[in-house]
Amino acid sequence: MRDALIERLSSALSELGLPKESIDFLEEGSRSNRKKNIPTIAIFLGYQGADDDPHNDLLKLIDESSVIIPVVEDLSQVSNYLPSALLHINAIAASLPDNNLERIVTLVLENFKLLRQERRIFISYKRSDSQAVANQIYDALDARGFDVFIDVRSVPPAEDFQDILWHRLTDSDVVVLLDTKGFRESRWTTEELARANLSNIQILHMLWPEQEEDPATAFSHFYFVKPEMLSKADPVELSEMAVAEVCNLCESLRARAIAARHRYLVDTFCDLARDLNFEPNVQPARWISLEAGDKRVVAVPAIGIPTSERIDQIFKSVSEEGFEGGEKWVLYDNRGVLARWVQHLDWLDGYLPARTISVPKMAESLGEL
Repeated sequence: MRDALIERLSSALSELGLPKESIDFLEEGSRSNRKKNIPTIAIFLGYQGADDDPHNDLLKLIDESSVIIPVVEDLSQVSNYLPSALLHINAIAASLPDNNLERIVTLVLENFKLLRQERRIFISYKRSDSQAVANQIYDALDARGFDVFIDVRSVPPAEDFQDILWHRLTDSDVVVLLDTKGFRESRWTTEELARANLSNIQILHMLWPEQEEDPATAFSHFYFVKPEMLSKADPVELSEMAVAEVCNLCESLRARAIAARHRYLVDTFCDLARDLNFEPNVQPARWISLEAGDKRVVAVPAIGIPTSERIDQIFKSVSEEGFEGGEKWVLYDNRGVLARWVQHLDWLDGYLPARTISVPKMAESLGEL
């Protein structure tokens, strides 16, 4: 599992547009090689009869408040597979079909702040065709810690249904699209597909038998639902193995999805800045710096809809990178965002040490420097 984990992490870094050297992989016992001024994440692969004695580094990592991810074969046997020093930490199961490899990888990336910790999925489907399958996928993703949007469960009473739907679509990492026989006949489902494409959102496009790939779905990863994956009962359900595969694909597609949306924000901002004769510099930590006379600006892309907590995290991370003074901007894509939320962000700008800048306001904000 160790080698497969390193290989998948390296691949995920490439998908994020980062060099493989962004993460150092160290074996247990090589603590002296660890750089003390950068974050450390430890993965402990549990084994039968584990105890504290051979793992002296664990206590040091715990004292340093480093993130430790215990991995065990069976969560019911945690006390037999982990040393006592780790029993207070919630473990993850190395379950089928891939030993939960994708979830462990995304957990590492989230803790390194390379993926946002909000894990948002949007399910697009036609109720009359696939309500039961949509419910299956919702329950499975929810059990894996995703914040899942599905229309029948996620829109509060007295809210504008379509506005909430577009808002949540904008804030999702991946859209799981159930392309059943009648899906493309619905105005609303086809509009969801179009909006996901326009927003550069990654689509896990599940093609039912006899459904053909849609050439208009630029950001789709196709998953072919085979007849044997579908039950003969009414309502039709998906096999447990297929549901697990869909969940794993959602995990693996997040890095690709976030990288695409990040590139859009960076490229749009840098193009506008160059049009105004600025020289933007994209830093290794993936934020942008520029100087305008005696003014300094750092612009940080935020995937999805910024919140006060997310803005605060961005402010702290930029400060930790050594950027002091000057203005701090949080860039975001406002397409589909509720008008009242945009007004809320404008209000927050008067109270937080960082400004939120939507795509339409980039040129205006740069022009004011």
